[in-house]
Amino acid sequence: MTILSALARLYDRMQDAGDAPRLGYSNEKISFAVVIDAEGNPLRLADKRSHAGKKPEARVMAVPEAVKRSSGIKPNLLWDKTAYVLGVIAVEEEDEDGNKRVMPGQGKRTAAEHAAFVGTHRDLLADANDPGLVALRRFLDRWRPETFVELSFNTDALDQNIVFEFDDGTGPGFVHEGQDAVGILVAPFEVKSGLCLVTGDNAPIERLHPKIKGVMGAQSSGASLVSFNNDAYESFGKSQGDNAPVSERAAFAYGTALNALLARDSKRNLRVGDTTVVFWAEAPKPETTNLAELLMSQTFQPPDDDAEFTNLRAAIADVASGRPTNPDLDPTTRVYMLGLAPNAARLSVRFWYPGTFGEFACHVARFWEDLRIEPAPWKGPPAVWSLLYETAIRVGGRPKAETIPPLLGGQVMRSVLTGQPLPRTLLSTVIARTRTDGEINGRRAAICKAVINRTTREEKIHVSLDVDNTNPAYRLGRLFAVLERAQAAALPGLNATIKDRYFAAASATPARVFPLLVKNATHHLALLKKGDNGGLGHWLEKELGTIWLGLEADMPRSLPLEDQGRFITGYYHQSWTRTTKENDQ
Repeated sequence: MTILSALARLYDRMQDAGDAPRLGYSNEKISFAVVIDAEGNPLRLADKRSHAGKKPEARVMAVPEAVKRSSGIKPNLLWDKTAYVLGVIAVEEEDEDGNKRVMPGQGKRTAAEHAAFVGTHRDLLADANDPGLVALRRFLDRWRPETFVELSFNTDALDQNIVFEFDDGTGPGFVHEGQDAVGILVAPFEVKSGLCLVTGDNAPIERLHPKIKGVMGAQSSGASLVSFNNDAYESFGKSQGDNAPVSERAAFAYGTALNALLARDSKRNLRVGDTTVVFWAEAPKPETTNLAELLMSQTFQPPDDDAEFTNLRAAIADVASGRPTNPDLDPTTRVYMLGLAPNAARLSVRFWYPGTFGEFACHVARFWEDLRIEPAPWKGPPAVWSLLYETAIRVGGRPKAETIPPLLGGQVMRSVLTGQPLPRTLLSTVIARTRTDGEINGRRAAICKAVINRTTREEKIHVSLDVDNTNPAYRLGRLFAVLERAQAAALPGLNATIKDRYFAAASATPARVFPLLVKNATHHLALLKKGDNGGLGHWLEKELGTIWLGLEADMPRSLPLEDQGRFITGYYHQSWTRTTKENDQ
């Protein structure tokens, strides 16, 4: 199933559940409503905002679909900002005491914007018989911008979105929700004019596809997922949307569904590097769909609470095994994940993953296992996006997200979701950052382990210290950790240790560095054995000997990228895994 058809199906389910606006409508933030009577007289300005928080917040309402407006004048139908609807905007005035206050006024284009709104609706409603539409037409014929002050309307409404309510004496009702209003707006969609590649139906072809809002880094006014704005992208003399014929109905459906997934209050999106990821599930029962989406959300952003995480791990393991104990968990549930990134005024698809919840659980469980390392740097498996911070440049000890390689987020997510090898770029970038800033932590060691174990068919790197591992790079990492331990014990308080000075060179060209380090370690061990830490000195000397036994006489002149990752993992295992004998010293 293609991206657009999957999103269109999602819209149909959302509309059936009452979570999406009808065709020809969109969810917009509305603050006030002008209440009018049958003669078009304004009765009052009704506040539609929510006052539950510290500040009033606009109410999200399904209204006729917003027009695409850049620098030109183009009114929305049956709603808009006060400049269009009432011909006034907010201006600051200073009273005699020098205090500033907001008052209704007009800007350079306000009169033209209001005239466009009035003219458009006179034409639209010329033949209307619905009482609410007739009342709106009469209101626009009579309204003057000065009336805003004469009726003492709330200045909080200035520059906000306004709708109309018709009160026939039995109570107000929104004009844009009337049956005749819906008919006027939806009527153009009923004309048969072409074959839609998404639905296969004959319907009008969308010329300009909907703007998608909420993708990190894209234009705030929205960006296009489907767009043709240059002759180089067109073919066979077709222009704009005719190059990829998608019906107005299908374009509206996929745009509405995608904008709902990307909404700020949606829990079905996340950020991974420069990629914005949306996800959703599809199942016959709403309970199954909601539970699958909840677990997907928690998987991408694991909960901090131990009990919640334990439940999450158990649920993923159950689904991965194909035998879930919860009847609302179904491994055959369809799941979809889409990665988007900004590309000028358009959107670039980083990845598209349609699959089943069972496949998703298997891949996630494997990824968690790949990352598992002892001692554990996390309370539980980390969020995928948090791994990318180990590739970022650190300024003042804090990683800068903007320095993460731009394509890496999408590559990592694609690997996690499909079970494919993790990108080698992830390993190379982590190693480069380690060599630059000298920080070797459990997160970076876990990344090295995960990438190497997925990429190579050789012996896997174990979760914890593997004393039987004969890989030269892994053993050299262990050896470096013991040498560092010997130096720190013999010469406490050093400003710069061998890790600060030699780690980068030792992990890349061990034959050039280790002879010097071993020579210095001889003096360090001698000092330890003569002092109060004699027991520790003897233990470190024995540990060095044990590691040496597994190494060839000739050290490698250089280590390839994967072996540098093994070096880091061996160093981490040896540094942070203390044996009983060492702890007793």
